[in-house]
Amino acid sequence: MKSVLRIGILGAMLAVGFTGTALAGDTAKKDYIPSGCQIEKTTICTIEIWLERKHKKNNRDIRKMLKGESIKVIRNTIQYWPPRGGHPPTNIAIGRSLTAEDARWVIDLALRLNDNINGLIFQRLNPPNYVAIGTSAWDDKSETPITPEQLAQLRDPKLTTKEFHALYVKLTGEMGVADAFY
Repeated sequence: MKSVLRIGILGAMLAVGFTGTALAGDTAKKDYIPSGCQIEKTTICTIEIWLERKHKKNNRDIRKMLKGESIKVIRNTIQYWPPRGGHPPTNIAIGRSLTAEDARWVIDLALRLNDNINGLIFQRLNPPNYVAIGTSAWDDKSETPITPEQLAQLRDPKLTTKEFHALYVKLTGEMGVADAFY
């Protein structure tokens, strides 16, 4: 009798625990916004940029420009490729919570500072308000090549935020792949 009672109590505790976990999981779906992120001014909370060494002389101007856009700039926001390291990758990562306007601004910035964009990092691997330009943080399977025509589609000012992200996910081939990492 005591063991049946114990099993019943354990079962009730597990049921309540799993229900609580499920409810907590539902609220955890909201996008995490880092402290210091001025989401009312820009949807870009974190930006990481890897640039060719030749841009190092413009470091102060680049940081000032980012801060002028209300983007949180920390010490390692901008990194410079080693002197004999060649050119950084010509890819970009755009988080799912950026507005289409901010995403297009980032694409233009990448083209200006990193010369080209020929790869997209899977959106599901990055935090929602995150951007990376010229990143080598992900392996080849985390990136998909894009053509100049596809990049032009992403830059179309007529795209709404929803349309922009749908196109980004379509171009990366992420449709039907596991849920977002973040």
